[in-house]
Amino acid sequence: METEEEKRTRYIASLEKHIDNAKEAAKYSSDRFDILLISLSTGSLLFSIGFAKDMVKDISKADTSYLKTAWLLFTVSLVSNLISQVTSYYSHQIDIKVSKNKIREKRGKEAKDNPKRTEWWCEALNHSTNALNAIGLAAFICGVVALVWFSSTNI
Repeated sequence: METEEEKRTRYIASLEKHIDNAKEAAKYSSDRFDILLISLSTGSLLFSIGFAKDMVKDISKADTSYLKTAWLLFTVSLVSNLISQVTSYYSHQIDIKVSKNKIREKRGKEAKDNPKRTEWWCEALNHSTNALNAIGLAAFICGVVALVWFSSTNI
């Protein structure tokens, strides 16, 4: 049978491992920032610019409203994904503080930060990240639909 001290020690070790994982996730988020920027901006905007230039015979006579809408949606997708990378990074940083506070409390010490406030910020940033990712995905899909609509009406 495990004693209370062994349970507490195991719990602290689990929290310390969680901190290490959160640090790795924060580094991953920051490392992916440049790749995300390149892939979204190059993959959607440049493709559609080249597509319009090469496939539409007389772009000055074409209805470009769907093309411009696609560009706007691709830009919204890019910006929301970039902001979500930042909110994700800060969420991981605050999650580390939350876990460190829990470790301090389990060791019988006082928390350095207000635990309820840091947990609230962590949750708020997590929800913001999820919302921004959803907006980015929806904008990207709508941008593809607008680009397909433009191409189907102008080719």
